[in-house]
Amino acid sequence: MIVPAWLVTLQAVSYCAAALSALFASIAYFRNSSQERARWIFELYQKFYNSDSHIGMRVRIESGNTRFAEDETDGALLRELDDYLNFFEFVIFLVKHSRLKKAEALDMFQYPLSKIANDNSLMRYVTRPEYGYEGLTEFLKDLSYP
Repeated sequence: MIVPAWLVTLQAVSYCAAALSALFASIAYFRNSSQERARWIFELYQKFYNSDSHIGMRVRIESGNTRFAEDETDGALLRELDDYLNFFEFVIFLVKHSRLKKAEALDMFQYPLSKIANDNSLMRYVTRPEYGYEGLTEFLKDLSYP
């Protein structure tokens, strides 16, 4: 059976249209993914650096005043520390599930992560399995922190 030329042309045009549609869909997906990551980064930045929720613990950790994590006697400070560490667990969750790129997370949080990793009292606390900071511990190891 001989296929008419117009049918062959129509089929070729259909294939090209499908390929172009797939290309444009891919471009839109990557653009939307990038915008979503930018939104996550902005929100995380706001929550960490522009709100009062972590400032007390940030100052305490940056000054090296973390002995309380080893003593474990001040319940209020430990709850504040847990909130602080859970923030980073969430950032790591976003990285693991491709909502953020690792490099983006590091661009925003390299300094506080390095402060945690280089503080013996905090690392003893973070590495205790009963506290559930395995994600943070693995992430810090992956960054070649102690």
